[in-house]
Amino acid sequence: MADRRYPAAVIRLRISEASYEAIRSVLSKAEEGDILAGLCGWAQREGARGIETVLCVHTVGDTVLPLNATDCNTLMAWLEGQKRWRGSWPVIFYRSEAEGNVYGHLQHRSEKLEHILAVSVSDAGEMAGHSIFENELTPIDSIMIAGSDILIWAQGSEDQESGDPEQTKRFEQSFGSKTRRIVSQLTIGIVGVSGTGSPIAEMLYRLGVGELVLVDDDHVETKNLGRIYNSSTQDAKEARLKVDVLGDAFERNGLPTQARRIAGTTHDPGVISELAQCDVVFGCMDTESGRALLNRLATFYLIPYFDVGVNLQADGAGGVSVVYGAVHYLKPGGSSLLSRRAISIENIEAEDLKRVNPELYQHRKEEKYIRGVAEERPAVITVNTMIASLAMNDFLARLHPYRRIPNIEVGCLRVDLRELMIHPEPEGRIDEGLARWVGRGDMKPLLNMPALG
Repeated sequence: MADRRYPAAVIRLRISEASYEAIRSVLSKAEEGDILAGLCGWAQREGARGIETVLCVHTVGDTVLPLNATDCNTLMAWLEGQKRWRGSWPVIFYRSEAEGNVYGHLQHRSEKLEHILAVSVSDAGEMAGHSIFENELTPIDSIMIAGSDILIWAQGSEDQESGDPEQTKRFEQSFGSKTRRIVSQLTIGIVGVSGTGSPIAEMLYRLGVGELVLVDDDHVETKNLGRIYNSSTQDAKEARLKVDVLGDAFERNGLPTQARRIAGTTHDPGVISELAQCDVVFGCMDTESGRALLNRLATFYLIPYFDVGVNLQADGAGGVSVVYGAVHYLKPGGSSLLSRRAISIENIEAEDLKRVNPELYQHRKEEKYIRGVAEERPAVITVNTMIASLAMNDFLARLHPYRRIPNIEVGCLRVDLRELMIHPEPEGRIDEGLARWVGRGDMKPLLNMPALG
């Protein structure tokens, strides 16, 4: 794990739904001079504006500390007692009416704390805060609750304008100017930019997302042209990278959204580090191994994760036997693709073996020790685009709830086009194996996976 670097030019704080509810519950009984302490995992990278830092709350106390009476000693003792993970970053929460008192007290004694985040919580649950380092206050750029509803409070979002009003007004008419401004400040990762990833990238671009991080190491082939937006026969002849085809198209179109291209896979530690900085991630992959890894990444870095899949199977006689798709929404600390049985350990192990040792995989397959992994399936752009649109509308519903069903009751949206049904499914049981890693951030090895060491 790299050492933390100071000062940070951009600071983003993330909190899980469970931690957010606990913070509000404890602070509702707090007095003006009380604080609630916690610890954060973290990730940093060198960005366009300097050092960008993501902080992920992984531990929160269960009782308040009377800061004024303890002269920081009790706070320091609690932090040291809880600090079992290298690189943890201290944070305190307090009721918003006590802001001046808390800041004055912490600044006066900042030499004991070195670096700490101070976050105010209003009675309505809204958050804002500062980083305190060397007696200076630096505003936290954004605070996100990665829950069934995605709550975001961004520094200056109320008065910051972006984009051409003529281009954005129709979005504002549907979802409001506040949602539009939040979308314009988001960095969203898309892993896999072919079948469903291509239309998702196109829609996010048209919605005015601040930055798209496009991840795919594959090249365009003739067989892809029927399902990759903006691709051409020339792209296939030149075997161009899919991320370059989409990225170049977005540059030509000239809208404000920036597109960053990463020709790699999630098995590359560098790609994981880039995705850790994203506010939201869409997984548009066929492999269960890759989907499980993204689910894990979202847990470690508190990222809302949308897993998008299509299953279209031909019957061999000119018809289709299966046409359905699913959009899984995975919130950190909740259920997982494994606990929902959307993927299996057996398939993950088989895919990993095929990737790292194809000869041994083939041998074991022939010996019937393992089942074969899913081979290439037919794909139709109309089906892909429909499921991609479903994922996009679920994303918008998390930011700006508009459905009659509360988001907390929707964990997955499943579509069966043969039966003409859209069926919502509940969240499901918590994945206890993943839950212990919520908000841990960077560690060695990344995601606690030796293969990423």
